[in-house]
Amino acid sequence: MEIIYSDKQIVVCIKPVGVDAEHQVPDMLKENIGSEIFTLHRLDKNVGGVMVYARNKQAAAALSKTIT
Repeated sequence: MEIIYSDKQIVVCIKPVGVDAEHQVPDMLKENIGSEIFTLHRLDKNVGGVMVYARNKQAAAALSKTIT
């Protein structure tokens, strides 16, 4: 999986087609970068594209407020 940006708060990646955005991608990212991953939004399994994940609870809460 291609990571296009990562810092202490977020990680931005390209979700491949056929991969579950809520479970598989966070597991793959956790293995790759070694930190907790929080799902902020999702793409259907049969769709690929750019995804943003939070790396801590504070970032997840702040970003969730801006998305909704």
